[in-house]
Amino acid sequence: MLYPQTVAVFGASTNPEKVGYAFMHNLTKGGFPGKIVPINLTADEICGIKCYKSLEEYGGQIDLSIIVVANKYVKSAVESSIKAGAKAIVVITAGFKEVSEEGAKAEQELVALCRQHGVRMMGPNCLGVLNTHHRMNATFAPTVPPPGHISVISQSGALCVAILDWAASQKLGLGKVISFGNKADLDEIDFLQALAEDKETKVIAGYLESIKNGKQFLRVAEETANIKPVVILKVGIT
Repeated sequence: MLYPQTVAVFGASTNPEKVGYAFMHNLTKGGFPGKIVPINLTADEICGIKCYKSLEEYGGQIDLSIIVVANKYVKSAVESSIKAGAKAIVVITAGFKEVSEEGAKAEQELVALCRQHGVRMMGPNCLGVLNTHHRMNATFAPTVPPPGHISVISQSGALCVAILDWAASQKLGLGKVISFGNKADLDEIDFLQALAEDKETKVIAGYLESIKNGKQFLRVAEETANIKPVVILKVGIT
C-alpha cells in the first residue's frame, strides 16, 4: 500500500470539482513514479493519462486500487481490483457503517471479500494515503508538505488535511500520512507495526477516535516506542 508500482483509480473524473479528479491531479502533479490506471466510462484521458472503461479493458496487473465511486458500485470495483491482482484497496467512498446498519453490513461484505482473497483494505470513508518519499499522493488533500521523517496515522480525514496544511505552511517535512476512516480491515495496530519497520519514519504521531483491541494496541505501541517515539492522541476521554 505504501510503495505500489501500479495504482488504479476507480471513479477518476475530468471534473476538477470532484474527488476523482483530485486523486488524478495529486498523483500526476506529485510525480508518482509508477503507472496510473484511471477507470472512467466516458473519458479518453485525465490529466494526460489514458483512461480505461474497466480494469478488464486495461488487462494488466495492479498493486493498489483507489475506489472513489458511488456507494452502490464499490463492491463491483473491489471485485475487479482483486481480479487484477491488487494487494491493497483503499475505499474512499463514505456511506457505510457510519450512516446505517445496512451500510455496516455492506462494509463487512467488503472485508469478507478482501480477506477471502488475501487482500487488505483501508477505509471506507477515508482521505487516502500519502507517501512523500515515494512521491505518491493518493489523497484528495489540496496541500502536501515536503518529505520528512514524521509519519501520521489518523481516523479523521479532516484532521489529516489540517495537519498537511499546517505542516506545509511551516515547511515541516512529513513521511507517511495515513487516514484509515472506518478501519473496517486495516487499523491503528496494522499501521503502527508497518511504520515501526519503516526506515524513513523516525517519529509516529496518531489521532484515534476508538481502539478495537486495547490490550493488543498497548502491546504494539510499547514495542514500537522501544524503536522510535510514538505520540498518540485518543479523543473522547477526560
